[in-house]
Order: sequence, then structure tokens, then C-alpha cells
Amino acid sequence: MKEQSAAIGIDLGGTDIKAGLVDAAGAVLDRRTMPTDADSGPRRVLERLAALVRDLAESSRNAGTGAVAVGIGAPGTVRRRRGTVVAPPNLPGWKEVAVGEHVSAAAGLRVVLENDANAAAYGEFRRGAGVGCDDLVMLTLGTGIGGGVILGGRLWRGRHENAGETGHMIVAVDGRPCNCGQRGCLEAYASAANTAARAAERLASGKPTEGTSPLGDVMRCNGRIDATDVVDAARKGDPLARGVWDETCRYLAMACVNLKHLLNPQRIVLAGGMSAAGDDLLRPVRGHFGRLVWPDVGDRPEIVLASLGNDAGFVGAALLAMETVAAGGGA
Repeated sequence: MKEQSAAIGIDLGGTDIKAGLVDAAGAVLDRRTMPTDADSGPRRVLERLAALVRDLAESSRNAGTGAVAVGIGAPGTVRRRRGTVVAPPNLPGWKEVAVGEHVSAAAGLRVVLENDANAAAYGEFRRGAGVGCDDLVMLTLGTGIGGGVILGGRLWRGRHENAGETGHMIVAVDGRPCNCGQRGCLEAYASAANTAARAAERLASGKPTEGTSPLGDVMRCNGRIDATDVVDAARKGDPLARGVWDETCRYLAMACVNLKHLLNPQRIVLAGGMSAAGDDLLRPVRGHFGRLVWPDVGDRPEIVLASLGNDAGFVGAALLAMETVAAGGGA
């Protein structure tokens, strides 16, 4: 019987490493998750990556599938051709780390490195919310905001391979400072971390109406609030939380308007942890989009939620690896 082609996909995160064995159609044949242990430094994380790849390679042999390559979606800037990761903010001590070379040598497989948001966008395009369209932009809404762009059925990387940094579109001139060094970025207003930060700032403003918010109880109990707390309070009718959440959705809609005019995609996909808010995210973003965009003749993108969840990153990385190797590339 002919061996089925497959690849190992890795989604390297600051907290967890998610991995899977993926066939050529994008179906997940096996999956693994392990803590990244990022604070232990690059060498330890590379060892964990290599062990995970060897484990899945063994699984592929036992299942009668041939793992032809490894695709790794890594955070921050990657040098795809060199196979290196450049100083990702959530991986302490990393600077031009040769991930591709290390994993390839340890596992005996070719490695294709990609930005994690690009990999996730490609996974959704091929197997999730992007099925049936040729042009897609994905916004990954987590601690920060990343993204990926698919144009004409192909991942768009740009001249220096840094395209798709949707979180760093300027939405407020001279606005809030962003970790990237700019001011007024979408990420500085609409990421999970900054949604929570804006709510905390409102709580600390000293206004009597703000002090009665139940978010104040959460802050006193936990010493912090997060975006999930804001969504939960908004659902319960808390005016402070509803105002902060609506502002987050308005900034996301503003970004969607800009993307519509710049790229005219068929779909804009909202992904990441904040997409778990479901209709409480989708409905106001769509509403603000309809109010902010110019009256047109029907060329508006569909704004939808991602559908692959935590699988998107490693599925996309695996598919990109298979395609790259088939075309004669890879580390």
C-alpha cells in the first residue's frame, strides 16, 4: 500500500508548543501539546521542539504515513530563508536563533520556518474559515494583534517578508504607546492586553460611576483584570465594561475598513483568544464596520470568526512545509 504523504506542523508559542501530524488535505492525524518552558532559554526550548518532532515522526511511521517535512510557525520576525527566529518578545533570550537548522539536524527532516500568524492564516485559508475564497486577511486577537494576508490563493509576505502586521496599523495619530515603539497602533487599543489595560485605567480614574463597576471587585480579588473579565462584565450590563468593549470593537472595525479599501479581500477572519467572545465580538465589529465604511455597491468583505481554534497554526505550518518541499525548497 502506498504511504500517505504528511508533514509535522509546530505552533511555537510563549506558553505552549502545539504540534500535529497533518496530511496533504489538512486533516490532523495526530496532535501533541507541551509547555514551552520559555524561561529556560533557547537551548531548552529547541530540545523540546526536537523531541516533539521525533515523537510525531515515530507516530507517522507507525501510522503508515511519511512525514516529508516539518513546518514551524514562530512568533515575531523570522528569517525564513535562513531558518532563524529574531528576538520574539515572548521568548526571553532569543536572538537570531537557528531553529530550522537545529530541528532539521535532530529529526532528520527538512524544516520550513514561517511567522506564526502567517501559518495560522494559511491554515484557516486551506482548512477553516477561508475555504472557498481566494483573498483573505486574518486578524489574530490575543495578548497582541498579528495577522496574515492571502491574495490570489497565496500567502503574501512582502518584500522583506514582514507583511501582514495588521496590529501595527495606526488607528490613532500620536495615540497610546505600543510595545513595537510606535504610537496609536491597533494593538495598543484592541488587543486583549490593552482592552484590559484601558478598563483598568477607567477604574483608576477616580470617577464615582467607574468605581461601582464589578470589574473593581475582580481587580481587588485578583490584583488584575483581563479581557475575558471585560467581556463577562459587558454581558452582564456593566456600563464601564460595555464602553471599553465597544471601543475595542470599533477600533477593530476601523482596521477592517482600512483593509477593505487597501486589499479588497473576500473575507476578514477574526481569530485568537478574543474570538472566543463569539457573537459578542462579531456583532459589534460588523455593526461599526457598516457605519464607518463608505456606501458601496456590494464589495464589502465578509467578517467571520476563525473555525480551526488552536489547530490553525500547526495545520498551516504543515501545509506550507509540504508545499515548499514539493516545490524544491526547505531548510
